[in-house]
Amino acid sequence: MAFMVKSMVGGQLKNLTGGLGGEEKSEGEKSPAEAQGMTREEYEEYQRQLVEEKMERDAQFAQRKAERATVRSHFRDKYRLPK
Repeated sequence: MAFMVKSMVGGQLKNLTGGLGGEEKSEGEKSPAEAQGMTREEYEEYQRQLVEEKMERDAQFAQRKAERATVRSHFRDKYRLPK
């Protein structure tokens, strides 16, 4: 019942205002933030966090890679293995 009243009054109210609220976007034209159910500010903060986490992972990976290279060179020297 409430749905019927809302749809009837809402439609008439749009007609009276002449659609001054701006153009509504269709389902396919949602921004990425709206698609994930976030506000624009939340989405931007989320993106910043993703970038920071990726940078941290890359730094950790580079450090592990350097440590492995050090261990390999140590064993090559120790056992006189060619590269």
